[in-house]
Amino acid sequence: MFHPWPWRLLWLAVVVTHAQFTACVPGRYGRQCEHLCTCADYEECEDGPTGSGECSCMAGEEARCGLPSPPEGATAGVGLGTVDALVFQNLTLQALPLDPETARRSRQVFNASVSLTRPQPFRGSARLALLNPEVARRLGLAPELVDEAIFAELLSGKLPLPSTVQPFAHAYGGHQFGSWSGQLGDGRAMSLGHVLGFAPDQHIAEDSVRWWPWELSLKGAGKTPYSRGGDGRAALANAAREFFAPIFLESNGIPSCGTLAVLGSDAEEDRLARDEWYTGEMSLKKPGITLRAMPSFLRFGSAQLAAKRQGVPGLVRLARYALAVLARMESHDEASSYLERLRPLPDALRQQCFFGRAVSPSCAERASEATGQEVLRCLLERMVHRTSALVAAWMAVGFAHGVMNTDNLSLLGVTVDLNVYGFLSKYDPGWAPNHIDDTARYAFGAQPEIAKWNLERLSDALTGTPFLVDREPDATSWAEPGEWLDLKRAQRELQHFDELFERCYVVRMELRLGLLASGRPCGTDRGPGCVVKKWTTWLEQTGADYPRASRLLAELLAPSAARPPAESLRESFAEAVGANSTAGLEEFLQELQALRPEP
Repeated sequence: MFHPWPWRLLWLAVVVTHAQFTACVPGRYGRQCEHLCTCADYEECEDGPTGSGECSCMAGEEARCGLPSPPEGATAGVGLGTVDALVFQNLTLQALPLDPETARRSRQVFNASVSLTRPQPFRGSARLALLNPEVARRLGLAPELVDEAIFAELLSGKLPLPSTVQPFAHAYGGHQFGSWSGQLGDGRAMSLGHVLGFAPDQHIAEDSVRWWPWELSLKGAGKTPYSRGGDGRAALANAAREFFAPIFLESNGIPSCGTLAVLGSDAEEDRLARDEWYTGEMSLKKPGITLRAMPSFLRFGSAQLAAKRQGVPGLVRLARYALAVLARMESHDEASSYLERLRPLPDALRQQCFFGRAVSPSCAERASEATGQEVLRCLLERMVHRTSALVAAWMAVGFAHGVMNTDNLSLLGVTVDLNVYGFLSKYDPGWAPNHIDDTARYAFGAQPEIAKWNLERLSDALTGTPFLVDREPDATSWAEPGEWLDLKRAQRELQHFDELFERCYVVRMELRLGLLASGRPCGTDRGPGCVVKKWTTWLEQTGADYPRASRLLAELLAPSAARPPAESLRESFAEAVGANSTAGLEEFLQELQALRPEP
């Protein structure tokens, strides 16, 4: 008689032998979760299907791990330029509720906005791949005297960090591609706290006072409680790509997350398995760590998760902290170096569209004494203003963020999380740089509407409104009674977005076209805003190359330019920028020339 069970058992054994598990129970590692971790109770195991079983010290257990400790009271490592001590402050840990659990294991975190963690050093030697001298000076470092080896080993976690440093990861949620994804958090990033450096518009000299706090973050430094099964690492090529974008954006007066440095490892044992193009084929990549500096790494999703898991008290606490940071930012001119190269701007436009010093203090200045509802209203007001100006600046320079989920938009109105960004070549509003964005949700031309949609989701959090497309069990019951922001007040703040965006976009484009700044959109007076509209319409209809057309336009309209006959001008210009038509070009050039001021 035939018995199928032995054959079924054999088949099952073959399947299990060749299976690639996507997760393991805690304490097991290996392709099939076949190995058991042997770490001490004060150590954590690098478990999971891609884990190595390596043990690393838990946060706060350095003494039990036998790690060398820096001298008592030390505030910096050795060899960081000419500065003997980097001054660290734990501003975020002091301001926001802290997760009482210190294990690195992936978990859901409730009633907390930050969790302690620590960097996981490379197995091989870390090296300094890139250093941004401007950001280094901003933090008080002399880049020409940085000891590269010590710098890399210290900030990759191999050397002991200063005793005052308590690395932590932010907790936040987010709407990803339109759906609420629940808890996300810093899955491969961690902050070292705030370094006291220089304010954005402060002249950096020997007699300058260092007092501006910058939150220093390591991206790709290992697992955190929010890693969700990932390895917490980043590929070196991606880290380098994220290094360069903020340099361009800041040079154009667009506030961005500053990138101090990129660290890497050439060791074979540190290589990462990555499916870079989502083709199902993995390849090994060198790892990298990006060192980033911002006033704070709070984002829309920070408020969303706080609202859902901490209720009004936790949300108001987070909002007060964000507004305190914003008040400090508004007391300085964030784009001073950019604006120095331009014609004088009216104070109102400078403040509103170029992140200039506030002419008069905003509501953020008074947030410490305001009621909870007023704090929430003020946060929404400032986010509507700053986000509209930020996206207008992106649009003017042809920048597409690529993944404008609510967890990737800063709660300070600063460009952050530059993973899949891109810049226009052919002027195509439907172009999306993210190759997994099948519906072009985050296309270049969709950014203003997406920004407004994200502000509406932030408004949901501040008003206690259940989130859209929320698949969590508490989807409709999470909003506990409390002093949420009044819905009608929130809607009034949101109504300002379109007007603010249009004004800031027009004024950015006016300056790009060599016009005096007015910020007046196209209306009955047929002013500069109409010329801007005519220019972008021609670019879109002809498929012209945006940066090349902008560059050639500047040369063409320069005072000393020798202009060829009109017919030759149209043809040569269109050919040079790849336009498929010259219709409307001559009329636009004539209108533009008439509006340009005398040199």
